[in-house]
Amino acid sequence: MSNTILAIGAHPDDIEFGCGAILLKEARTETRIHFLVCSKGESGSNGSPAERVTECRTAAESIEAELRFLDLGGDGKIERTKANAFALARAIRETQPRIVLAPTLIENQHPDHATVGALVQEACRLARYSGLGDLKEHSAHTVESLFFYAITPGAEPSRERSILVDVSDLKEDWVKLMQCHATQMQTRRYVDLQLARARVLGLEIGAEYAQALWPNDPLVVEDLSDIPRGARHF
Repeated sequence: MSNTILAIGAHPDDIEFGCGAILLKEARTETRIHFLVCSKGESGSNGSPAERVTECRTAAESIEAELRFLDLGGDGKIERTKANAFALARAIRETQPRIVLAPTLIENQHPDHATVGALVQEACRLARYSGLGDLKEHSAHTVESLFFYAITPGAEPSRERSILVDVSDLKEDWVKLMQCHATQMQTRRYVDLQLARARVLGLEIGAEYAQALWPNDPLVVEDLSDIPRGARHF
């Protein structure tokens, strides 16, 4: 299986804010990165859909990620339907990722975030079922790992279930990546918010900055030597 990551977001800026530094780190390797964005920010308070698409393309190009938009009903209107789950499963089969990243399932956040996370969770299962005629145009594909990312502090699941990634040396590049979404900075200090979250996580592991992911399933190791160090630093 190729080393490919499919990062899925409900809106044009979710990926960059929620797991952008992690993807920048992966981009330094031979990992192929795909952005799949499920709306064009049609209902956003700032920025037209055309502006937000342009911002998203600029961000994806800066990380050398392939970008695709998928219409699941529009910003603020995404529903958990079989049709949407199959559309995402089809995209997974087309991309053939080893790892999929999606928004967390916590309900108390933008409703599109939790809905897309649940749809991706379902789609990862559907993508591997070879008998589904609705997906027959692409071969079945099994995702190795599904991880969730949080876009806001309130969307974070229990910290005990997270994995933390040291992104200390990527701060400046991550800031530039987030700043691609200039329309979204007009009324909210999103860059400051993400840096503050990453700073706290970094301090917890003895680093400058870190981002968190939450595994959908228990992680498997060959033996205890594969287990990384614990996060507790204080």
